[in-house]
Amino acid sequence: MGGTQLERPGAAQEWRRNWTVVAAAALGFAFSTVTVYTIGPFIEPLEQEFGWSRAEIASGLTLYSVLGIFLAPVVGIAIDRYGPRRIAIFGMFSYLIAFAALSLATASLLLWMLLWFFLALGSAPMKPTTWTAGVSSVLDAGRGLGISVMLCGAAIGSTVTPILATWLIDNYGWRIAYLGVVGTFALLAGPAVVLFFTSASDRRRIAGRTGEAAEKGETAEKAVSQVDAPALTGVTWREGLLSWKFVRLAGAASVATLVVVSFVSNLIPILSDQGIGRTQAAGIAGLIGVSTIVGRLSGGYLLDRVNGRIIGGISLLLPVLSVGLVLANPGSIPAATVAVLILGLSLGVELDCVAYLATRHFGLRHFGTIFGVISGMLAFTSGAGPFLVNLSYDITGGYELALKTYVPMSLFGSALFFSMGRYPVFTQKSPAEAAVKPRTEL
Repeated sequence: MGGTQLERPGAAQEWRRNWTVVAAAALGFAFSTVTVYTIGPFIEPLEQEFGWSRAEIASGLTLYSVLGIFLAPVVGIAIDRYGPRRIAIFGMFSYLIAFAALSLATASLLLWMLLWFFLALGSAPMKPTTWTAGVSSVLDAGRGLGISVMLCGAAIGSTVTPILATWLIDNYGWRIAYLGVVGTFALLAGPAVVLFFTSASDRRRIAGRTGEAAEKGETAEKAVSQVDAPALTGVTWREGLLSWKFVRLAGAASVATLVVVSFVSNLIPILSDQGIGRTQAAGIAGLIGVSTIVGRLSGGYLLDRVNGRIIGGISLLLPVLSVGLVLANPGSIPAATVAVLILGLSLGVELDCVAYLATRHFGLRHFGTIFGVISGMLAFTSGAGPFLVNLSYDITGGYELALKTYVPMSLFGSALFFSMGRYPVFTQKSPAEAAVKPRTEL
């Protein structure tokens, strides 16, 4: 890779220039979590209205997750071609319409599944790949913390959505609640994303248009400068997807999601099965949100200072400690509390670390495509993990087998993280080289 090494500003300077991009991305990501965090509040009213079983209601989310496997890579390709900003703005409108359409549900399960099919299509541009691509491209020295702050948008969604949805359902009914929840988040996130969310490729595109206008005499200044709009470097999508590094990162990410998400989603029944009261179990499980934010921000800080393979490897060892505490102290509230707090730290670091390592090992040139494929795999494991854990319970009558299985899986995933090695150094092409765009690239 020829060319000159790109000089980067320090983390503080990057944040002063681009904190609005991170904040807008965090709100956009919070908007995208509405689907997940509205499932709980809407189950009971839909059950009463249509007489559906809870499994039938949740089948929409299952279809949504399965379709995500195939849609995430497609969106990634679109991000690489058109830039994260345009995909995000389009995604907000398509998501708003598709989610609001859930209010049109009738007693027909076929219509219910069809509505979720359109929701999967409409929400695809709102996935983490879009927001991560934008934030990663404008931050380098502070990229780890930037991704972590962006992903903290999930905490906004998990806190606000259930409360808002429940209040709207109780006062106005579930149909109005669907409209009210998505409308509220659209009003909060929409203006911020439209005004402030951008990326290096979007800035370069706008600067190019300004330069063309200046040459034609349409403006007095050549002004929107190309500061903070460097050419994106990295491997091609083929090189990335066909590399052993991709296999190792995707494998580590899938194992981490399978273990951590299935563990977290089944915390209440796992603790209840050990003799802890359901109310107490729910209170202990609620601590996961606090430790997740702590893990996310501290992990992001460390990612900017320590090789991400070390952070990822250590984070996937944490569930082993949680499993040990739960199995060795069944029914103990203090042990369960510590186990949940430790598990939350792992959950907080997981996606941040995977996204960060993808930007460092494959670059940003085709990040959307490469991380989109990983996101599709994570969508599958997020849905498969809880199912497999509960299948294990149905077969064995308890959660002990699933908990014990987490140990070798975590050790294997941790080893994959540790094996990632040093970051490659990507160089920026000279202006003459950058002006030539290979026709074979996406």
